[in-house]
Amino acid sequence: MFRQFRGTMLVLVALPLAPALLVNLISGAQRPLLGLLLGLGLLGLALHRLRRGRIARAALLAGVATGLIAGMAAGVPPLGAVVFGLMGFFGAKLLYAEAPPAVVEPPAPPPPPAPDLLEVPRARLAALAASDARLRPAVAALRELMAELALRPSGLGEARRFMNLQLDGLERIDTTLGRGAEPPPRLDTLVEDMARGSIQLRDRLRAAETEALEIQVKVLADRLREEGYA
Repeated sequence: MFRQFRGTMLVLVALPLAPALLVNLISGAQRPLLGLLLGLGLLGLALHRLRRGRIARAALLAGVATGLIAGMAAGVPPLGAVVFGLMGFFGAKLLYAEAPPAVVEPPAPPPPPAPDLLEVPRARLAALAASDARLRPAVAALRELMAELALRPSGLGEARRFMNLQLDGLERIDTTLGRGAEPPPRLDTLVEDMARGSIQLRDRLRAAETEALEIQVKVLADRLREEGYA
């Protein structure tokens, strides 16, 4: 579609030659008439080549046509006709030169995924799934806490030390029990305390989230009233 109309400028430039052709035809001036006919014929060939995408050949024909018209029809001296022909050649070549392909910047690499700060604690907790049955309440409560932290990573800073302390303790106790050690009387109480601590920290994280939501709701409601939308 573009190639069908890319020679429009060339046609517009050649339009003023039609009246000159008519005047020379009436007056019987043979040399100018021949120059105009040759020039228009070469311009027609140039237009044909241009629409076929042969820009170099079209520019050459346009330059020759310009030189012939200048030398034979306009009476320009030979050297001047050559200069006009060169100007027509380079002008057509520059006008219809193919645009260089646009430099496409490679897309920026996607940002690396955020590190999973719970990966190591999650793996350690998974290893405790087959721990001694007496440790299961603390392990289950710690699993609930970790699930809560996965939803609210902002609370990880507070809970990291707590989780590491619990995981270290549970791993050591499970290893010692696995070696045949007799559980001390306070073991059940310790496990209950550990489970209670995990549940309390989980509830505190939920309460903080609920409080933050209440503040957001209040601020938004106040803003709507100030703007007259509520």
